[in-house]
Amino acid sequence: MFKKIIIPIDFSEDSKYIIKCLSKIPQIREVILLNITKSLYLTKQTDTINPDVDYARLRLEELRKVIAMPRSKIKVLVEEITGGTTSEIIEKVAVKEEAGLVIMGRRGRGVIETLLIGSTAIDLLKYGTKNLLLIHPPESEKDGRGFNTPCPDLLSRILICTDFSKPYIEELCISDLIHKNSVTLFHVITTGDSKEEVQENCNVAKEKLEKMKEKLSPHAKDIHIDVAIGDAAQEILAYAKKEDVSMIVLKSTGEKSFIKNLLGTTTDYVARTTQIPVLILRNREVNTCSV
Repeated sequence: MFKKIIIPIDFSEDSKYIIKCLSKIPQIREVILLNITKSLYLTKQTDTINPDVDYARLRLEELRKVIAMPRSKIKVLVEEITGGTTSEIIEKVAVKEEAGLVIMGRRGRGVIETLLIGSTAIDLLKYGTKNLLLIHPPESEKDGRGFNTPCPDLLSRILICTDFSKPYIEELCISDLIHKNSVTLFHVITTGDSKEEVQENCNVAKEKLEKMKEKLSPHAKDIHIDVAIGDAAQEILAYAKKEDVSMIVLKSTGEKSFIKNLLGTTTDYVARTTQIPVLILRNREVNTCSV
C-alpha cells in the first residue's frame, strides 16, 4: 500500500471528511497535513509573521490530535506562497516529501456549490505525477451533504479498470490494495467495425482478464472479471453505479489516451455523476508503495 500520504487541507468539509477515511487505508506510515496560505505581501518577508500561517498551523494541530493512528507519524505543514497555483505547490511538496499518494476532496472551500470537482483537483488529475485519491462526502437526503456520515470501507468492493497497456495496472501498488478484498477487473471494448470483430475483441479481453485474475488471486478475497461495450467513461460509471462499488481504480495513461480522455473531456461529467471514490494510479515509483 502507500507508505506516505499527503492530504491538502483547506478546512472545507470535504477535506475534514478525508480525515475520517484514513482508518480505511491500511499500512500508512506517515501522514502529512498540508495547508497552503497566500502571503499578505507580493514577496516573501522573512522578518514578518503572517498571522494566517500561525492560525492555519493551529487548526492543523487540532486536526492532527483527532487522528487515531498511533503507529503512524502525523506531520503538519503550512506553505506560505506569494504566487503560483495551489496544485503546483501540492505537487512540489509531494515530490519533495517523496509521498506515494495525495488524498483530497473533489470540491474545496469557496468553489461554487454546483461544481463537484474543483480546479485544484482538475489540475492534479491532468498534470500531477503522484497517485491521487479523490473522495467526496456522500449526499445526505436530509441536508444535501453527508459530512457527518462515517467513511465507508473504501476497499471492500474495488473496480479496477484496465486497457491492458503498459505499465500494467496490476504492477502499480495493486497487490496490497486488494489484500483480502473483493475485486472486479473491468475492460471496455471501444472499437470494432462489425459484430464479429466486437465479439472477437470481447473474447480476447476476457482471456487477458483471466490471466490478470490468475496473477492477482493470491492477494484478493475474490476476483470477478467483466467486459462492456461502448464509451469507456460511460460504461465505467454505469457499471460502478450498478454494482455499488466502493472505489474505482484507473491508470493516469493508457492505450490511445484511454484514461486521459476520461480525465480530460469527461472529467466534469464523471465528477457530477458519481460519489464513488476514484483512485488514479501513476507509474510506480521506488519507495512509494510498501513491499
